[in-house]
Amino acid sequence: MTLGEKIKDYRKKAGLSQEQLAENLNVSRQAITKWENDKGIPDISNLIAISDEFGLSLDELIKEDNVVKRKIIADSASKKWHILVIVYLVAIVFYIAYFAITRRILMIGFLIATFFMLFYEIRIFIKEKIDKQK
Repeated sequence: MTLGEKIKDYRKKAGLSQEQLAENLNVSRQAITKWENDKGIPDISNLIAISDEFGLSLDELIKEDNVVKRKIIADSASKKWHILVIVYLVAIVFYIAYFAITRRILMIGFLIATFFMLFYEIRIFIKEKIDKQK
């Protein structure tokens, strides 16, 4: 049984509509529809909320669904890397600023490339956050 089938099954056993479950979990009804039809996978915070809502352990909820397990692992690894890259790029900007102030050396090309990469990473990080909230 997939995660979507389990969510739908437990929702119906609890006598809840998709809208009521969505309200209880503070998500949209469309999110519930996506999850139940296996078109999307809830993030870890929503998985916890679902398990709490139905009185299940996370293990019971996701154990049989390998796709969900792989996604959770990939999401957590991806988030860590984006944060690490952002911190690294900010450090480079400060390093360039330090050289510009103390040594009067302005590496404009390097600075522009670093800002470009920094804003790109921040955009990806924010986009992932927004997508997870939908």
